[in-house]
Amino acid sequence: MSEMTADPSAGKEKPSFKPYEGKSDHPWEELARDRARCPVAHSPELDSIQVTTYEGVKGVTRNNAAFSSTYSASWPLEEPVPEENQVFAFADPPRHTRQRRLVVKALSASRIERMRPFAARVANDLVDAIAAEGTGFDLISDFAAPMSEAHICELLGISEDVRELFLRVSLLPDSTAESNRAGIASPEMDEWRRYLAEAVRSRRAAGPGSDDLMTALCFAEEDGYRFDENEIGLVMMGLIAGGASAGPAIGNIACAVEQHPEQKAKYLADVEGLTSAVVEEGLRFDGPILGLYRRTLREATIPGGVRACPGDRIYFSLGAANHDPGAFDRPDEFIIDRDWKKLPQHMAFGYGPHHCIGVNLGRLQAEVSLATLYSRLPNLRLRPSFQPHQVPGPMFRAWTALEMVYDGPALPRTDIS
Repeated sequence: MSEMTADPSAGKEKPSFKPYEGKSDHPWEELARDRARCPVAHSPELDSIQVTTYEGVKGVTRNNAAFSSTYSASWPLEEPVPEENQVFAFADPPRHTRQRRLVVKALSASRIERMRPFAARVANDLVDAIAAEGTGFDLISDFAAPMSEAHICELLGISEDVRELFLRVSLLPDSTAESNRAGIASPEMDEWRRYLAEAVRSRRAAGPGSDDLMTALCFAEEDGYRFDENEIGLVMMGLIAGGASAGPAIGNIACAVEQHPEQKAKYLADVEGLTSAVVEEGLRFDGPILGLYRRTLREATIPGGVRACPGDRIYFSLGAANHDPGAFDRPDEFIIDRDWKKLPQHMAFGYGPHHCIGVNLGRLQAEVSLATLYSRLPNLRLRPSFQPHQVPGPMFRAWTALEMVYDGPALPRTDIS
């Protein structure tokens, strides 16, 4: 362990961010205090070096030689995962680089853009179903989660008969310290792995004729390298996990709109023109991933001057980086007309080699969702007196529920996207 972590009583400032013991629904002030007092410091609650600055997070995420993903990004294990299971979030370059090139080839921007009519149809169908039930609904369970499920299933070619299983395993897992440390896997997850393995075998046997992403991955090749059956199943799991974050992103952005009435009024005056800007600012202000982990392989200095030694766990907060005043002006304010051409890249989708490969799909879903909801449901708003709450833990930003009401009836279906 590093000098910094060796003596908890050494008089250094300790982070106040406590995502297990008392996670705040709006932790920006708490993370700002940590960033000001101890921007890179050992957190007793996380048993990790906590990094809360934009430059610090950049330094960690770009230095895979020192800070490894092979011990798991959700909670660093004591040993790296077996090499054959090192895929995406569990892999480092050059293995990760080869995998990413194959997926980028199969998951092209043009493929995602072709899904826009599908996205509009799903969003409108969900609003129709909401309207049929009355003027109140839970945005998370009645809209955001099924919106996310539908897109991943469509992209991967997952049949209707197993979509219920997909929804169960794609919901955010228990995010307590105990479950993270234990590496608990559910029976549903094991069942899902078996389904994916069989799906890969059947697609390879059928040949490359289908247009779904799973088939494309089965036959993708670069410089003689192809995914084996196990890798494809694990890549699918990674894409599903990433795709599942689209639901919380939709909820987070909608909640931010609702909690900032002046910005909401500006948005409602020009839904078509401002949706993309609202989504981008919403992702910066409250992205679906609060933070991730790395394990230190060799001695390195984290920007901010703190030395990490082999074995140290590193927790880097993407949410804190997105609220760093060193990177963004008035970072704790939700401002929908920021000029993103003049701003640094926000970190809602991560940073560096592990930057989320599903970024185009995530943006597409959020844009279509927000535009459809606010165009079709008159005076859409949080139910008066409803107080949303966050899921526990240091990884995710996701509201457990968002009870919404509107003044019916719903307006006609729209192609706004």
